[in-house]
Amino acid sequence: MKPLLYQFLAMAVLWIGLIFFYDEMNNLSRFIFYLVTSWVLLLLVLLVKQVIRNRKASK
Repeated sequence: MKPLLYQFLAMAVLWIGLIFFYDEMNNLSRFIFYLVTSWVLLLLVLLVKQVIRNRKASK
């Protein structure tokens, strides 16, 4: 679970950095932004799934 959490945090920091320059982005940059956004959302879903699985296993 730790690698997933670290990757989520790293991508979230990158995503926050990209938000500041969204108005100045060209089409390729916005495509990269949307890719990072979808990756962050996927990591968030996987992280929540892992937390739920760990809670069920501990019961």
